[in-house]
Amino acid sequence: MNHRILFLQIEIFFGRLQQGEYDHPLYLAMALENLASQAWDEVDELYPNL
Repeated sequence: MNHRILFLQIEIFFGRLQQGEYDHPLYLAMALENLASQAWDEVDELYPNL
């Protein structure tokens, strides 16, 4: 995955958060888990021997 796409997804998440789309804790947790998973995938790509 391209790191720029990840940053774009983080910006989209933040915009949705400010608009109140994650008003239920479950929706917020799911979105954060998805972003965290994508971030770890990016770390694995950059540092495969970590």
